[in-house]
Amino acid sequence: MRELTQKTTRPDILYFIRSYYRTNLIDLTSIPGLNFRHFRFRLPNGHFYKVKRKIRDSSDFRESLIENEPLDVYYSTASWLNPHLIASKIDKDILKNVMLSCDLAFDIDVNKDIKTLEVARLQAVAINDFLDSKGIRVRYSAFSGSKGFHVVCDDPWSEEIAEEDPRKREMCAIEKRKEIVQEAKETGILFDGKVTIDTRRIIRVPGTIHSKTGFICTLLSKNELESDIETIFKYIENNCSFAPRISQYLREMTAPSAYKISGFMGRLGVRPKPEPKLCYSTFFTNNIPGTRLKIPVLEFGTWMKLEKVLSIIEDVQENYGLGDVLLFGDRTRYWAASLKAVSQRRIEKILFASGSLNLNQCKKYGCTYTRVGKSIGVKGEVVDDEPMFIKALKSDFRGQASRTHYEFFTSLGIRFREQDLDLCGAGKEKLELVHAIIE
Repeated sequence: MRELTQKTTRPDILYFIRSYYRTNLIDLTSIPGLNFRHFRFRLPNGHFYKVKRKIRDSSDFRESLIENEPLDVYYSTASWLNPHLIASKIDKDILKNVMLSCDLAFDIDVNKDIKTLEVARLQAVAINDFLDSKGIRVRYSAFSGSKGFHVVCDDPWSEEIAEEDPRKREMCAIEKRKEIVQEAKETGILFDGKVTIDTRRIIRVPGTIHSKTGFICTLLSKNELESDIETIFKYIENNCSFAPRISQYLREMTAPSAYKISGFMGRLGVRPKPEPKLCYSTFFTNNIPGTRLKIPVLEFGTWMKLEKVLSIIEDVQENYGLGDVLLFGDRTRYWAASLKAVSQRRIEKILFASGSLNLNQCKKYGCTYTRVGKSIGVKGEVVDDEPMFIKALKSDFRGQASRTHYEFFTSLGIRFREQDLDLCGAGKEKLELVHAIIE
């Protein structure tokens, strides 16, 4: 086994987004009345998906993110009696149109009139001042993660509009918003008035990733918003948990060459994705031949701090009696294997509890695949060396262990503690190895 290297490759966008949502609970305290909000995801195929159940808290939200693996995540500025049934426009079906209230939201993006992010920031500050002069409290201001800022307030007129017919009540809300948009425009403030007027608008959820840039949609205090762009980006990089690492990789793949963090930033855009590269490698499965059991193999991105990975492994070791766990790593992933023989259902629980990246793979194929060989490119070049052994994490073992994987790892020179193991399954000669061309 080779020595651990700190060099990293540029994994695909979906991989890092999936990693982020598996290992983080999104703070939704900036969105009141969660169970009355409509949530919508943009999926990897480009289609939009309406979340078909009510989101009640951050845990519900995380489950939905893990299940659907969205690129971008949005919520409705309006609250609805039946948010999961809401139509895209005012509909004859009354059940789909009971609007309870609607945030007053402003969207300021770089465009033909707003040339730079610095100008967009100044407009967001102007909107804050305008609302303050009207006695309207701003609930939050946020950097959108790409070309601008959001300024969001609670509904200022929810108690004034007493119309019983929900469709007429919604029309009254639209008229109120038209009036405030006109007033703001007359003062010279630049923003997208259509977003403010539209009661069925969706905007990005704070704390989620903008897939085109890798930046997190980040809440900003008034003082932070009043700082220059360079200071704001330093704040985002330093205070967004895993966001800086995600942003680093995604910006390398998607940010335009003109992208600069300076006093006046160039317009943000997207350059074409790099051409896919094919390579050949060898994987082993977690199946235990001769049984219906499997071993747990956990996967984590190398953008996570090693201390965090070790802490997660120690927790599942204790909770599930995994015994000794062998930790390996390559340039993009850490993976950890236990010899414990458990059922498919138990494996899925362990992977979910640890936030392991291969949970969906396990559900889809009935097993996990872990790279153990070098990755060889189409011209015979080594794209990735074989994973290296980092350390063994010792822990008490309960239950049966896989003979197959025990013999495989010991053949690599890895020694387990002297202990009586109740081994099951065939020997290492029956280990399922998969030789695959991957993109």
